[in-house]
Amino acid sequence: MTDSAVQQERLRMLLSRIVTIPDPAWEAARPLFVSRPFGAAAHLVEAGVSTETLFFLTEGLVRFYYLDAQGREYNKSFAGEGLVVTSVSSLVTGTPSPFFIQALLPVRSLAMGYRDYLGLAESFPAWRQLQLRLLEQLVIKKERREADFLRLPAAERYRQFLREHAAIADAIPNYHIASYLGITEVALSRIRRRLKLTGVNDPVVG
Repeated sequence: MTDSAVQQERLRMLLSRIVTIPDPAWEAARPLFVSRPFGAAAHLVEAGVSTETLFFLTEGLVRFYYLDAQGREYNKSFAGEGLVVTSVSSLVTGTPSPFFIQALLPVRSLAMGYRDYLGLAESFPAWRQLQLRLLEQLVIKKERREADFLRLPAAERYRQFLREHAAIADAIPNYHIASYLGITEVALSRIRRRLKLTGVNDPVVG
């Protein structure tokens, strides 16, 4: 079995957590997938550049981040295996992506063109259902993040982050988590100390 075939079988297993894809629908998708590996720190999507590609993650971890005029980075989100990453606004409108998607760990992915995916969704209900489920998850995640920033103190936002990202939290450096939470790394270290979660990545604070 080729590496691409192995990745496809793994992807099918991961996607089954969201929706069951019958054999005919899966076989139609197979020739549309292209194996795309990325090294740590490589970008899958770059701000200012349009994209027409969906990346189905089979291994690794990525972050979504914005860059302001002063060159400061602000983390928007994180994603691990079994998720599909891209800039939706760029796909739909053809405009440049407003953010970057960067590998935090080496990534293995299966890439598919957006138009190819739309063709699958038109022909097979399972792919259309997957598209709907992923969009629902995206909207819910965005709503919860906005509500958390308005309602919760930083310590509770961190607890919420740990609950929602339990599978990948340990692999994300603290400074990236701090950026995601909208606080400094020192502030996060203080919170971790109160929660007895200190580790080697924590800065020394007084």
